[in-house]
Amino acid sequence: MQIKKINRYVIYLISLFFISLGAAISIKANLGTSPIICLPYVSSLIMKMSVGTVCLIFNVFFIAVQVILLRSGFERRQYLQIVVGTIFSLSIDFSMMLVSFLNPADYFSQFATLLLSCLVVAFGVMLEVQTEVVYLPPDGIIVAISKVLKKEFPKVKPFFDTTMVLIAAICSIDDES
Repeated sequence: MQIKKINRYVIYLISLFFISLGAAISIKANLGTSPIICLPYVSSLIMKMSVGTVCLIFNVFFIAVQVILLRSGFERRQYLQIVVGTIFSLSIDFSMMLVSFLNPADYFSQFATLLLSCLVVAFGVMLEVQTEVVYLPPDGIIVAISKVLKKEFPKVKPFFDTTMVLIAAICSIDDES
């Protein structure tokens, strides 16, 4: 039974790597990123910090908001999001180094790269969901909001994602033009 648990955690760590790799590939496609990584990416450009570092800042913020929203309803095991968020953030920076050679020059190459990123993220999410270990902080905050609003996760997620994209778009507006 202990071996099964260890295997679950190993698969979970592998899933985090694939999700971060997919995010890095989508950034390199230069056609947009997933809603969850778009705000950290735009913020990293503004703050001149790595995407992983900014992602870690957002992850800590998301965990803090969960604790505030859920209070005693915040499950103790969800504190593992701190560890998971840190690993994920480091993995994003590592993945950005791995794909640094990717520089698609034309729209077709960019689109193919974006499709590849979708497949890589989908594979990572498939692995992650099967393990049922702990939420990534962005998913954790959506779960917390869902509980507070008494709405189902699939109904809250699109609003959260849209909010992230809108904030990223507002932050990316260059006021010097």
